[in-house]
Amino acid sequence: MSKLNETRKKGTKTLVALAVIAVAVYIGFTPLYELITPNGGVAGAVVGSSFGAIFVIILTMYLLNKQTEIEQESKRGEKIFEQKMIIYWKVFDDTESMLKDGQISKEDEMQKLPFVMMKLIAIGDDEVIKAYQEVYKAITAVFDGSKEDKVKIEKDSSETIMLLLGDFANKCRVDLGVSSEPVGDSVFNAATSVISRSGELIPGNNPPIVDPENPVAEDANASVEGIKYAIKRHKKGHIRIYIDGEGDPLKGSKGILRKIDKEYNLALTEKDWLQTQRAGKAVINKLRNL
Repeated sequence: MSKLNETRKKGTKTLVALAVIAVAVYIGFTPLYELITPNGGVAGAVVGSSFGAIFVIILTMYLLNKQTEIEQESKRGEKIFEQKMIIYWKVFDDTESMLKDGQISKEDEMQKLPFVMMKLIAIGDDEVIKAYQEVYKAITAVFDGSKEDKVKIEKDSSETIMLLLGDFANKCRVDLGVSSEPVGDSVFNAATSVISRSGELIPGNNPPIVDPENPVAEDANASVEGIKYAIKRHKKGHIRIYIDGEGDPLKGSKGILRKIDKEYNLALTEKDWLQTQRAGKAVINKLRNL
């Protein structure tokens, strides 16, 4: 049993003893006090002061135990807070390094992820753990179907990881006591929109696929806000989206797929959104069945 639990147990016992004595004095010692008082004021005063001293001693013991419990709880809280800060910040630092590098390694990042999860389970809040599980899934989804030791992170996957990491940060905010409530939906949505749009500032598009062994296997068309999109899925699973079916493939494929999903009420599942290729296939299938 920990010292904190022992202190709590002692405090509880002292409080129970104080209550028992109070009831016993009230029920059993009132006749004695009434018997002694008429025979002499001094005897009555002695009995009264004795009972008063007993109560003061027991109450003081209880208060001292309670103070010790509060001090131990405070020290424990400080240590846990420090450890949480270290673990949470390391999650952000490691994810930043991974996204800057632009690739995920089975021998590096993928080896670290399970240990990060174990640390969070040991010390993190339930909501924080749930939020990081989504980040974990998005990172591991990058390796889906690949046998390579290192896999390049596509822009869409990077954006998804960043958005999920934002939700993780929001849960950390509450757990660390920065605020009693998560950031409001309007503020959070505005922040995530900025993160999403920041990907558009990166120059370049998805490269066209000219591999003769990877032709277009299926496609579908959609229109959102007056823009006509042509979605093409290649034999090896790659998704490319074009405006009016012409020009270079657009970047930010997953963001466009989300717009189409919302516009046509396709109701893609969370599993569909784990990977751009999976989301693209689901959108094409649902559009072709409309």
